[in-house]
Amino acid sequence: MKNNDIIAQYKHSKIGTFMFNLCAKWTKFLVKHLWLYYILALTWGVVMTVLGWIITIILFIAKLFAWKKITFDWYHLVYSISVGPKYWGGCEMGLMFLKDHSEPSIYLDGHELGHTFQNCLLGPLFPFIVAIPSATRWWQRELWPNKNWKPYDSAWFEDSASQCGAYVVQY
Repeated sequence: MKNNDIIAQYKHSKIGTFMFNLCAKWTKFLVKHLWLYYILALTWGVVMTVLGWIITIILFIAKLFAWKKITFDWYHLVYSISVGPKYWGGCEMGLMFLKDHSEPSIYLDGHELGHTFQNCLLGPLFPFIVAIPSATRWWQRELWPNKNWKPYDSAWFEDSASQCGAYVVQY
């Protein structure tokens, strides 16, 4: 591991700072306990994991994706599914994530991977605390690109996903 700290890149509210730090500590713990990561993804975080399986099956039947096994040193059972038009980014779905066909970026893989750790922490609350607000932020920027938006990662859940994902990729 190159850097032992997960540090916020933006200033957050007190609640945002608390949640960022909680996610950071959780990520550091889970990266050392791979078995627990999978148990939590398949139990506590089952809402997003099942949703991911359903999406995968639908996309498989429709033959609309390219699928790639993501392998970091310790992390072997997550799949990245490339689908849709170029440059739309990605979204996390339990033990898999969707991303556009043109995004080879290790940054995006790490960011979406960071969201999987949030899912293991927040479980059934993840859609309401992270997924829906994250999707809303993305769509706002997509629909009104000329507005003066704060940086995408300025929200604690996006900053946390990016920083925790980068930590895991380096681990």
